[in-house]
Amino acid sequence: MSSEDQIIQDILREIENSPKFTEEDKEECRQLLENHYKDISLDEGLLHLDRASVQNFEAVDNKEIPFEDKGTVLYGENLTGKTSFIEALEYNLIGLPDSAQKSSEFELTNLISNGKSTAHTNTYWNVNGDKYKIYRTLKWEGNSLTGYPRVTKSPDEEGEEEDRRDSQAKVSDLLGILPLEERLSERRWDLYRIMGLFFITSKDWRLFMDWNKASDMLDILFRVNLTNVINASKNRMEEQYSVSEEARQASMYVEDRKKELKQARRELDDLENERDRISATLTDKQDQLESVRRALREETEEGVDTNELQSQKSSLESKEADLQRQLTDKVNELAKVRRLINRYEDTDLKEDMDVVGDEVRNLMSVPEKCPICTNKVESEDRARLLEDHHCPLCSKEVPDKRLRVEKEYQAEESITAIQEKQQERLEDLEGQKEDIQFEIESLEERIEATNEQIEQLEETLEEGGVADLIDEREELDRKVRERKEKLTTIQAEIETKEDRIEELEEEVEELEMLYEEYEQNNRKRQMLSSFNTIVQRKRDEEQRRLKNKLSDVMLELTDYFTDGTFSDVDDVVFQDKGKYTYEVHLEDGTVLDSTDPQRSTSEVVLHALLFHTAILKELSLSDRNLPLRLFVIDSAFGKEQDKYNTGAIANFLSELSDILSDYQVIISMAEIGIDTSPLEENYRFERFD
Repeated sequence: MSSEDQIIQDILREIENSPKFTEEDKEECRQLLENHYKDISLDEGLLHLDRASVQNFEAVDNKEIPFEDKGTVLYGENLTGKTSFIEALEYNLIGLPDSAQKSSEFELTNLISNGKSTAHTNTYWNVNGDKYKIYRTLKWEGNSLTGYPRVTKSPDEEGEEEDRRDSQAKVSDLLGILPLEERLSERRWDLYRIMGLFFITSKDWRLFMDWNKASDMLDILFRVNLTNVINASKNRMEEQYSVSEEARQASMYVEDRKKELKQARRELDDLENERDRISATLTDKQDQLESVRRALREETEEGVDTNELQSQKSSLESKEADLQRQLTDKVNELAKVRRLINRYEDTDLKEDMDVVGDEVRNLMSVPEKCPICTNKVESEDRARLLEDHHCPLCSKEVPDKRLRVEKEYQAEESITAIQEKQQERLEDLEGQKEDIQFEIESLEERIEATNEQIEQLEETLEEGGVADLIDEREELDRKVRERKEKLTTIQAEIETKEDRIEELEEEVEELEMLYEEYEQNNRKRQMLSSFNTIVQRKRDEEQRRLKNKLSDVMLELTDYFTDGTFSDVDDVVFQDKGKYTYEVHLEDGTVLDSTDPQRSTSEVVLHALLFHTAILKELSLSDRNLPLRLFVIDSAFGKEQDKYNTGAIANFLSELSDILSDYQVIISMAEIGIDTSPLEENYRFERFD
């Protein structure tokens, strides 16, 4: 089994043994590993830059330079075009960012020489014995710069199609960096970061080191492929399992809307009860009014029809008796509900958790039959059996222990869940109590009104007068009108409340769907986060082995700094996890952090030279490398005020072509009065005047 297969098996084994992952999660993690734990394919060819020519590019009017296997130093006074030539070389390979802001950030503006409209760059390459030319023009179109590349094979033999325009992908493919570009590049200007490994310049010595994907690129180059798995997992979290702000808010609002809906339904119940109460009293008043009208119609010279009034009185007395029976039933029902409420509000149930558990289980015990007479007990009588310990069928006393051994329906729930259910039940009982009290009040009002009618009829029968009937008719007319108007108002309120309930139900349904989405995606994100933690531990182990190698290489390279800041380095220490940042420990105890060099001195240059050289050297020692073997260093002596490190940098650069023997090293430097003889042994000097 290969080391890669062993790593995958170790990760899958840890996932398999973790309770955090469902079977579906495990399969998803397995696919992430299988699909993303793999190398990119790098071209095994070798590129050699034969020559480059530049016209009208910044300070360069027209310059062609041949490049040999030996390193090259672009040498001359300041402002003679050395840096411009290097920038033209980089532009030839990767063009301009597709953003004016980024062009400004990379200092890629005003690249065409003053007074010129077009600049031209050409590089000539040997690729495994085949000749290639990369041509890229640059011209003004309006107020913006634009250019295009053209790649030509065997240009001296076959000529060029001058109108043809190629894509950057074709150039990147020739250079062998296309796999990196496809894996790493989200934006066009990321190419400048990728190329920053091979070009270090005074514009930004830390262009590559400060890139947020520099560590990812190094992991890819050195086959630390678990980083790609982590990135794929993070991308899935953000793309497939993203949590929208709407879903996040739903988790906060859904309970509020449910409470509002519950309250609206309660208010609707109250309105409907009020409507029913008024409807009932309206019916009573209408019946009474009709009786009075009938009595008045049947009036004779001898007076009121006493038989009719007596019949009305008998009807009202029967109605009053029926209402009294309903009232008695409701009073009994209210007493029963109150007893249940008292049981749920029992102080012992709240203070002693153990007793709570026992009591709840007792309350939830529902025997199917009487243990004495063995007859089946209906559900409505079971509460009496439990409460009174008397069978409602045989009326015999049932011992407590006999109840406990019967078949029971008990919920296997936690105390907290039981308490929540108790609270819900208590709220339901309180609602029932309020409804019953309302019905009792309504019945009492109807009984009172009926008794008043009976009394009025009795008075009428005793007096036998018509005037009282007319007054009563007019009063009843008024009351009927009032109740009809009230019914109309309440019905409008009911319809408004029903509309609001419908809105709330739709909103709650939508919020619940969003909340479910939030819960599912959030759980998936947590799962992938746990997966990433497992993978990162393995990735950190692979990175640690690479960092140890780089640390050893960098420590060896510091021997070339014979004087200056890095002359007494004791150790190079990388951080344990993540990025390839490090510290240089000096023998006197000083610690130089690679992320925070003194920019007023040459320390930033020393870090860039040390880090980039170590990376390229380790790539040379590995079993694969990029076809592009070019290392370009611009203005390493730019910090002229830092004389302390000038000699150290010169000595390091003089040895660099031997350190990176399979790379073409190109250095630009100004005439600043340093001894160039060590450099002349390993480099060919190209004079700029």
